[in-house]
Amino acid sequence: MKKLTELSDRFFENIDLKGISKDEHSESDRQCFKTILSQFLASGDKSDAFCVYYCFSEIFKLFGEGYGNTQKLLELLSDHEYHSGELLSKHRDHYSHSVYVFALGLAIYANDAAYRTGFLNFYSLPDNNRSQVQFLYLWGMAALFHDIGYPFQLAHEQIKIYTEELWGKGAPPYVSFGNYDALIALGKENSNRISDALKTDRRFNTLNELFAYGLKIRMGYDEKDMCERLASRVLKQPAFMDHGYFSAIILAKQLLARSDINLTAERLDVLTAILLHNSLSRHEFKNKYPVSPEAHPIAYLLMLCDELQNWDRQAYGKESKLDPIAWDIELDIRNNSIKVNYLFESRTAYDREAGLDRINKHYDEIQTGRFTAKILSDEDKNGILKSTLSLAVQSKIALKTKKIKLYASENNFINLCDFAKAIHASYNELCLENCSKALNEEFEQLPLEFKISNIEQAKSYAQKLELINCFYSSKDLDYPVVTDFNSTDYGAAGSDNLGFLCREEHLRWVREKLSMGWKYGTDYSSTKERNAKKIHKDIVPYEVLTPQERTKDELMVNNIIPFLKKFGHNIRIYNYRSGRKPDIEIAGIGHRFFSDNRDKIKKKIKQLLKEYSRTNRVIVRTCYAYGADQLIAECANEMGITTKAVLPVGYEQYIAMVRNDCLAHGYRYTEDDELRLRHLLAQTVVCKAISSPNGSYDAALNYIMKKCDKVIALWDNEYADETAGKNCRTLRGIEIAKKYGHTIGDDIKILRCHTL
Repeated sequence: MKKLTELSDRFFENIDLKGISKDEHSESDRQCFKTILSQFLASGDKSDAFCVYYCFSEIFKLFGEGYGNTQKLLELLSDHEYHSGELLSKHRDHYSHSVYVFALGLAIYANDAAYRTGFLNFYSLPDNNRSQVQFLYLWGMAALFHDIGYPFQLAHEQIKIYTEELWGKGAPPYVSFGNYDALIALGKENSNRISDALKTDRRFNTLNELFAYGLKIRMGYDEKDMCERLASRVLKQPAFMDHGYFSAIILAKQLLARSDINLTAERLDVLTAILLHNSLSRHEFKNKYPVSPEAHPIAYLLMLCDELQNWDRQAYGKESKLDPIAWDIELDIRNNSIKVNYLFESRTAYDREAGLDRINKHYDEIQTGRFTAKILSDEDKNGILKSTLSLAVQSKIALKTKKIKLYASENNFINLCDFAKAIHASYNELCLENCSKALNEEFEQLPLEFKISNIEQAKSYAQKLELINCFYSSKDLDYPVVTDFNSTDYGAAGSDNLGFLCREEHLRWVREKLSMGWKYGTDYSSTKERNAKKIHKDIVPYEVLTPQERTKDELMVNNIIPFLKKFGHNIRIYNYRSGRKPDIEIAGIGHRFFSDNRDKIKKKIKQLLKEYSRTNRVIVRTCYAYGADQLIAECANEMGITTKAVLPVGYEQYIAMVRNDCLAHGYRYTEDDELRLRHLLAQTVVCKAISSPNGSYDAALNYIMKKCDKVIALWDNEYADETAGKNCRTLRGIEIAKKYGHTIGDDIKILRCHTL
């Protein structure tokens, strides 16, 4: 079984976006999209979901140039859900949910050859890159926008729930929509455009007629009957208002607003897939027309993924909060076969009326088979889909590890674009003199990777501010307001808050560059050549940066507060009255050359670091010697844990020292090994040299052990040769740790590791 990230990553392995993105940016855009989607799947956070929408909109220009043409549509959906969802009895998030649906569909296309072949055959497409891009475009529209009509359903359900709570169920008043004819009218010009694009003599006066035509072509529905049903479901619907219908209406109107886009048969399939996905087939026709991949591959995939995406959704409604759904899944997707393990924290939920625990209904529905019975139709089951797909699901109990990085700063991703533009401008000394229009135009000229970089920087502020006991909010709160990062009135006593924020930003930038495929290098003569080669001389520790480069970060940090104030975002930075998670420093030591399996050792290291992270902000210090030191630092970096380096000599001298040490012991040391060490050191927030007169590690080890609270040692703990034991640096480190009061077992955790 695998994580969804691994399965969806396969979709991006060979895809080329040339012809969609600017050719010189196509590879960068592909890597950017892949990285951002993986980041969302790891966090489930709305701000990361926002970046997925942003990438898709920037690459495909769905509603016009840039994200601005998509912004209102998505932000209004999230705003309505956030403010209205808690008024309902049953309601869960649809914004992040849509991105999960999107990722799941990519995973199925990439790993299920039967579905992929069926999709290509249906649209008479060859199995090549261009067809893969076409699928990404069509599926992205269907998956990411299938719930944008939810505010219409929310309005209907609010009145229904309110009156039912007042007077009980029966015949409550219900919401209908006026000006309906104008909403669905197409007009002569649009009607002609659509008919030409669909290559038909038919003329469509309304969107209902268009939808009915599309459903007849693919599913065999009666057009006249369907038109009447679509209208009655809106105008005479006391029980339920279908957001799928309004999602299709909104997306159709957005597409038709662009004169350069034709409503082709494929785009009509996207609209009818959205129309079908929620309740039309299930409730209106009692699943009389189950959707098959042979008849409508986009609708089939959307309905399948929409049903399977029953994990990690924020509950808004009162009843929705009573039975927590799974927090994550494990998957196995193969040729016409999907296996899913839904991971629950517990199999029980609390029954308020009975005052005792009962079986969680979502857990039970999966275990009893009722979950799959609602999806797949056969002789005994009346599901929404008709397919030969082998679908096996089960519930599992697993400790929740997702979403531990939550902060007090407002998680209002709606401001992220403005925040990112402010950050980009803040690197410019004249930014406070420029008008917002000029800054917007300058930002829009950036490649996608650099736009996302600024957005990622904006997202990181919550975490960085937390580390100096601060947070940001647009609300007027009874906390001290921070107006200057040079102030020492907040953060740790005597701390350099400005320097701290600059170091943390450089670390974030380095990790972002490495995740996007960049490397350390100096072989370039211009910015254009640097970006093309994806190498950068500043992928180094903060201490190695030139004064000019450090000044850029200081300028950005100092400018951000007055910039946000000047442009009216009303975001203020506040100081906590007390600190947050306490720091705990971990010293990492161990053998340079060992025979044990690296992956098994890494798993043990990460387990220890995870335990320490539950109640503390972890900082890992090592000397970055070959072997154990670097392996421990690598684990910390992969977990997003702060690392600090203490070297026995200067930076460049130490890199040569590690290489020479390996060669002296008969180990091959390659350019890749050196680059890996440079990248590890570049991800430290502090990289200092503490030398011993004899050139040994003793002074550096003494400094680390004096600072640390705990020690992780990769050590074999047995020496038949007493002389070898005395010469062991790991043993010396443990003896120094004991001198500072640390004991084996309590403070010093030894992971058995065998020397070569």
